[in-house]
Order: sequence, then structure tokens, then C-alpha cells
Amino acid sequence: MESAKEKLLESYRREHSQLDAGLTALTELLDRLRGDADPALTGPLAQTDSFFQRILLPHAEWEELTFYPALADLLRRHGDPNACMLADHREIVARVEVFSGLVRRIEGGERDPELIDAARILGYQVKALVEVHWRKEEEIYCALLHRHLSDREALNALALGDQMGHD
Repeated sequence: MESAKEKLLESYRREHSQLDAGLTALTELLDRLRGDADPALTGPLAQTDSFFQRILLPHAEWEELTFYPALADLLRRHGDPNACMLADHREIVARVEVFSGLVRRIEGGERDPELIDAARILGYQVKALVEVHWRKEEEIYCALLHRHLSDREALNALALGDQMGHD
């Protein structure tokens, strides 16, 4: 018999799979819109909005009401509070590395419009990831630092930043 924990995790994975399918459909639609404002794409755009409203936003609400509260204490006891931020960094670095490879190919003379468009899309992805990451740092981490970091801890952090060449 499946445990409640296994059911919760499977439900979570199933929803993420559904979200992935919807987001893949969105990117395919956006690729078709790239050079053409075809009125026939109005229906698929409305379907995408419906996906956001019926699936994506309710999923986020479900996570906030059920999944995250269930994990809060576990994270404090057994997890790394910075794991999500470090995962952001890994995703940013991975996309920047792919972007850099595309740029090298373009600089090397490749002028395939698909290659240039892939670089453009990756640039937007990096921008979005970084903006969300900064927002989390500013709203959560900076607020905590402001309220609770001692002057000594702040000086230590500044000294390490100086050693690394950061202001």
C-alpha cells in the first residue's frame, strides 16, 4: 500500500510533469510567433493563458498551502537553507555556459538564424533567472541580514568580498 508521503510526492511529480508539458507547448507556440503575427495563433495563445490560470497558478497556490508548510520544519532540521539559491546559481551558470558556446560559434562565422535565436532565447532565460534570484536575495536574505547580522559578521563578509575583488 502506498504511504501518504509517497502519494504526496507522486502528486507533486505529476503536477510538475503537467506543468512541463504546458510550458513546452508555450515555448513551441512562442517559437511559431517569432516571425509571424498569424491571427490563427490567437486560439493557442488563449489556451496558454488558460493553462496559466487553470494549472500553473493553482499549482503554486497548492504548493504554498500544503507542500511548503510540510517541508518547513524538515528543512530546518535536515536540509540546507541555501539549497534553492545554490540551485539557481547552477541553472544560471549552465545557461551562461551554453550561451557562451553559442556566442563563440556566432563569432566564428556561423550565421544560422536558429543559432542566433537560440542565443537570444538563452539570454532571456538568464535574465529571468537572475531577476527572480535577485528578488529572493533582496526580499528574504537582505531583510534577514538587516535585522539579524551583527557588525562583526558584516565586517567578516565585507573582508571576504574584498579578498575576492568585490565591492
